[in-house]
Amino acid sequence: MMREARWAPRRAVVIVKVVLSAFLLPGCYDIREVDDMNLVLALGIDETRDHHVSVTAEFVNPASTPSSSDGGSSSSGSRQPVIVRQETGISIEDAIGKFEREIPHSVYLAQNMLVLFGETYARNGIDRALDYFERDRAFRRNQLFLVTPDSVTDVLSASVDPEPLNALGIRELVEQSSTELRFVQSEQQHVMEEYLSPSQAPVMALIGLNQSGHPVLQGVAIFRADHMVDTLSVDEMQGLGWLLGRTRQIALRMPCTGAGDGTGTTIRILGSKTRFYARPDRGNLSVHLHVDARAEIEQLCPHEKLDDVKLKQLNIMASSEIERSMRNALLKLQEDDVDVCQFGKRIFLQSPDYWRKVSPTWLSFFPKISVECRANVQIVRANLSLNTPESTVSRSGKTTAEVAQ
Repeated sequence: MMREARWAPRRAVVIVKVVLSAFLLPGCYDIREVDDMNLVLALGIDETRDHHVSVTAEFVNPASTPSSSDGGSSSSGSRQPVIVRQETGISIEDAIGKFEREIPHSVYLAQNMLVLFGETYARNGIDRALDYFERDRAFRRNQLFLVTPDSVTDVLSASVDPEPLNALGIRELVEQSSTELRFVQSEQQHVMEEYLSPSQAPVMALIGLNQSGHPVLQGVAIFRADHMVDTLSVDEMQGLGWLLGRTRQIALRMPCTGAGDGTGTTIRILGSKTRFYARPDRGNLSVHLHVDARAEIEQLCPHEKLDDVKLKQLNIMASSEIERSMRNALLKLQEDDVDVCQFGKRIFLQSPDYWRKVSPTWLSFFPKISVECRANVQIVRANLSLNTPESTVSRSGKTTAEVAQ
């Protein structure tokens, strides 16, 4: 009896704590059903003639949600899977606020996949847009930042068959190219890292419409700080890839020479690594870039046979092609005074003291840098059913690695 009397007050205290904690538990007081939200998949931002901001939003159409039963079509019945609306305001916040006031149900931004900047807006500066997307917690940092030379509304309204959702189709186009060149995947977090880096030269994928009116990747847009300066074509992107560093699965196509016009020789770079060396000398700076790459032969000209001599020639031809691509891309970047190749960032990491001396005048200093580009390609295998290097080279008693040297 005395034991029970001693435990009684403790039980009372435990019961009181449990009751009080129930009032402190969080609840779903602000719960919203999916049917009561407008899911935003993409945003387009451009500048109007009177210097206001035009915001185009791509919403999921709740009356026509794509599913596997649609057979891959871009519509369900007579309804489109997305709804595209446009608003204009003095700022991005003002335009998005109009969506909230003029469209039934609340706007849900957490599922936004990409932000498409019009070229006019990008050339005039995207600093306020970057500030808005960084501050607003509704957005995720993995959304893509893209630029288009065409109308933002036209691109977000274009068909991307067989993908029914426009935003998802555009994102997949960019992700496909990023398997070869990683910088094409211009997600918000990566763009902000480049924007705040010593080089201050972010890169964004360039999306335009082809002759059929379908969105395609046309290259990349290059920025000096927050202002778009120029664009690089798809071919020039490869040169930038060699300058920046690691690449993979890039195809080098070279025409046939001599008799018999074929489709050309294709050498696929399996992987590469770029080594960077900076050498300050009496107020000048020389940079040495050396690319080491492994490759395979995908296709050979019909009239050619793969022997030890041809293998050496292909190694030299592939190395020369990479060097040419690097020099062309670098020439354009230096003409534009844009350090997209991240020389400033690399020098800062390699020699912080030297970077502090040149950083105030880096924009005028970068075009004067002397750059030497070297590449060494080693073909390690051939995807050929006939005349393989294993059969031809083995007759001379050498390995493919020995021949490549």
